[in-house]
Amino acid sequence: MKKLTFFFALLALAFLPACHEHDEGPTADFTVTFKSNFAGEQLTKYKNYPYGLAGIPLQFTRFSTYLSDIELIKADGSSHRLAEIEYVDFTPENASTDLSATPAITYKNVPEGEYTGLRIGYGVKPSLNAKDPADFDNNHPLAKEIEYWSGWNSYIFTKIEGKADSENNGSLDISLLYHCGSDAVYKVYAFATPIHVHAGEPGIAVNFDLEKIFTMDDGSYYDIVTNFYTSNNPNDIIVAQVLMHNFEKATTVVQ
Repeated sequence: MKKLTFFFALLALAFLPACHEHDEGPTADFTVTFKSNFAGEQLTKYKNYPYGLAGIPLQFTRFSTYLSDIELIKADGSSHRLAEIEYVDFTPENASTDLSATPAITYKNVPEGEYTGLRIGYGVKPSLNAKDPADFDNNHPLAKEIEYWSGWNSYIFTKIEGKADSENNGSLDISLLYHCGSDAVYKVYAFATPIHVHAGEPGIAVNFDLEKIFTMDDGSYYDIVTNFYTSNNPNDIIVAQVLMHNFEKATTVVQ
């Protein structure tokens, strides 16, 4: 009896690796390119964009964001996580051009197949936001002390900075400073679109349109003249909530 039990144990061990290998299937490199624009045009620093019904000049000087749990969604509802956290900087310092950067990240060993969409967490998810830069190695996206807000015990999820000419008289009289953070403004959105992952297939582009980040659900433009900054009060997140909510309509995913 003992010999028979031992035989079946060996048989099970021999079968498990083959089964695991079969479940994994072929994989491929898969590239996600992140882009920023305004009204469909590639974002350019210091360029005057007409804003609102009055068309007041609006310039951007900074746009960066954290993204959590970037996942490919399968038809059965399951998912494959590409990254737990990424930091995307569209306006890096000392760039050779005022055109926004288009960071491209290639993920290895992504299971080949057909996916039905992409899910993104906007900001730093709570389990990671509970930590601080000292908890990470120097090359980790969350090791950036300049992106951490100690007074809030939170990372700064998104930075949007710029200037506006509220009187449309040639003077940029308003400095825009939107630094959004805290668990209360973290958002997760999913985008339904066919995504093919196969060797030789192109990756996807994830586009963020700043005009739509400042467009309300009713189609009106956000009042940047009155609300031109996010509060330093951790209990005042009204402006941050508006902008982080609008990321959903501002995002498009294309292959």
